[in-house]
Amino acid sequence: MTQTTIKQLLDKYWNCETSPEEEQLLIDFFSGDSVPDEWKKYQTLFGWKKAQTLVKASPELKAEIGQPVVIQFYSVIKVAASILLILTIGIGFHTHYKQVQWMDRVFSEGYSEPKDSLLDAKGSIEKVSSVLNLKQEQKPDVKKTDSLTIDSVE
Repeated sequence: MTQTTIKQLLDKYWNCETSPEEEQLLIDFFSGDSVPDEWKKYQTLFGWKKAQTLVKASPELKAEIGQPVVIQFYSVIKVAASILLILTIGIGFHTHYKQVQWMDRVFSEGYSEPKDSLLDAKGSIEKVSSVLNLKQEQKPDVKKTDSLTIDSVE
């Protein structure tokens, strides 16, 4: 490989524009012994990259890395949704129970038969009319003309 090609590849590498194949060419070039003195400083970088490609993960590490985090997150969401559903249903039943209790209390204090409520209403009307008649009898100075009531002035 010529030095101009390596120089162009290095420029592309520092601009983050190289493909994996071009990076492999750089790694292979800097792994050799024919590296010019001006580029010796890059030899350790590409040597490290080559060493990293040779590292193999242990089966335990692969198993640990292979576990998706998303599954654990979904299980937490499922538990939270279940708790929320149970609370919602419980609150609904509690509210319904309290409403039924209140309705029973309100309507149990009422009349057992419609006839009783009519008799009570009739009694109330009689009391109101008797009070109104009493007030009419206490005002003797009132003269009635057709539909108007005029108080006499003395």
